[in-house]
Amino acid sequence: MATEITIPELQVLLNLMKGQVAIKYPLYDFDIATLRESPAGFVLAGMCTRDDFEEESGRFGELAYDMPSYNDVLQSVLSAGILSYRNADDFESLKTAYRKMNREVMFSLDTNMLYDGFCSAAQINPYLFVLVDLVRQEIESALNTKYSPQAISLLKRSAMYEGGLLDELVNQKMKRSRLAAYGALAEFQKIRDQARIVPGVGPGSTDTERNDLLIVQSVKAAEKDVYSLLVHLTADINVADLCMAEGVSYFLFEKPHAIDARDCTPAQAVDLVFRLAVAFGVVKVGPAFIYGEYRGKGSKRESLKVVIRNPEMEGEFVRELELCRKLAGLGIER
Repeated sequence: MATEITIPELQVLLNLMKGQVAIKYPLYDFDIATLRESPAGFVLAGMCTRDDFEEESGRFGELAYDMPSYNDVLQSVLSAGILSYRNADDFESLKTAYRKMNREVMFSLDTNMLYDGFCSAAQINPYLFVLVDLVRQEIESALNTKYSPQAISLLKRSAMYEGGLLDELVNQKMKRSRLAAYGALAEFQKIRDQARIVPGVGPGSTDTERNDLLIVQSVKAAEKDVYSLLVHLTADINVADLCMAEGVSYFLFEKPHAIDARDCTPAQAVDLVFRLAVAFGVVKVGPAFIYGEYRGKGSKRESLKVVIRNPEMEGEFVRELELCRKLAGLGIER
């Protein structure tokens, strides 16, 4: 039986899983990571490697680009707030230095910062963000790639394990669209009402390098109207080079190269499972299959579908979930 849930309701499922819980991509023959209970909530350990993914994804031929990658795991852990940029402390020191200058600083966001979930984790007031309209256009251009029945058939023929799970993805969003719709666009919508939106200096296109240049030039053009020091934030070294060439102040964030074992809170563990389910389409947590994309999801961006192959745990989960929903429906506040 399948159960549709919201992101916070994942906590009900994790509460039922005692001890060490493996997170897997069902079509690959290795664990992505394990969650082990700790005083802080969980320890994220047993991490996969880049080589694990390269070996498995290579079997899918021309569709290998759509299969889960190690970079998807890195981005999910980063977006969940479990991992930080390698030079995050330098950015905090920079913010402190700006405050001492007694001058307001505003931050323009490169598209990759929205994919990394920067806005949610940065603890920066949204009114200090500047967004070039081309960034929104770049995200929207990625929203509508979907799996054809033929593509799913090809993937199923290449899958050595659990290929039948892919039937859920027929005519649903491919990885590029899932990351845009449930990640980057969600970040954009969190801040758009308070952030300053500025026009691009020219129309966007499918040429990402040209778009990068247009975004940087648009930031340069916006400086005279912002009346604040404007710093462009990016995690792309090519964009940083463009900023240098165009005379735009910038900060280049350095992404981590690998994931080490570390503590995470229950909320971070829930967010991580959600983001992995979105990036991968479906993940297996213990005996539960959690779909980030599925038939009937429609516009319910923060919904998931859970299928549990352990009848005893399934019954317990349904009972606990119904109880939590009834309690939430009472509207009792502390």
